[in-house]
Amino acid sequence: MTVFNARALASLVTVAGSALSKRLAVVLTALVKITESADDSTDDELRTAVGEAVQALLISISDAEGLNTLMLLLLGW
Repeated sequence: MTVFNARALASLVTVAGSALSKRLAVVLTALVKITESADDSTDDELRTAVGEAVQALLISISDAEGLNTLMLLLLGW
């Protein structure tokens, strides 16, 4: 993932609304895998952008379906 992609994703999830719930598991899992695979050689700007994308994603969850999906996903990890 590039810094541009992470920032674009952060922008998209803020306007996705209830459609976000359908893809929440896929998007969050991908962002977490990028965060976990980051090592010392990973660009700090990329780490920051991915962190901001995760934060934007979590803030954008506003419906019961999305919260339920998030809780089940977190419990499964």
